[in-house]
Amino acid sequence: MKSHFLTALTTHLMTPVVSDAPALFALIDQDRAHLARWMPRTASIQSVADEAAFLLKSRERIAANQFWLAVIWVGTHPAGTVDLHSFKDGHAEVGYWLGRDFQGRGIMPHVLGIVEDVAFNQLGLNKVELVIATDNTRSQAVAIRRKFHQDAILREHLLTAAGTYDDAIVYSKLKHDGHGRR
Repeated sequence: MKSHFLTALTTHLMTPVVSDAPALFALIDQDRAHLARWMPRTASIQSVADEAAFLLKSRERIAANQFWLAVIWVGTHPAGTVDLHSFKDGHAEVGYWLGRDFQGRGIMPHVLGIVEDVAFNQLGLNKVELVIATDNTRSQAVAIRRKFHQDAILREHLLTAAGTYDDAIVYSKLKHDGHGRR
């Protein structure tokens, strides 16, 4: 029987610190071509200093209640980040990425459960949304596994690193839909 990854390692979220920049940059750099497809900011992260600057700017936005960001840790290793952004009228969008060695192991559904708890119980949000490119089937599977509702398909909504636009599926979960770390 195949052992589930999370049974062997603890997954948790931590507030980002600048000292996380080298490890996060290494994850981005090792999988740059793949991540760039879904995360256009990859192009602006060309060094550890760029990632450190992003983390510093993020901490400023967090302090101003404009952003929520956490580093995803698996065991003693940073695996990626997850955030809440575009706060408006009691809702926000979720964004995330994982390094390639951590993908496909059930980490994101678990992490998204933690983010739902933060969004609804700590930040007092009513709705969280995932805006996912129609070609990003792995993220769609995460949304479905977490029981998000498919709300819409937005045509040519997401700007890609290549300067073209991808269609996007909007998934949402409301506070009263129920949530948790399942």
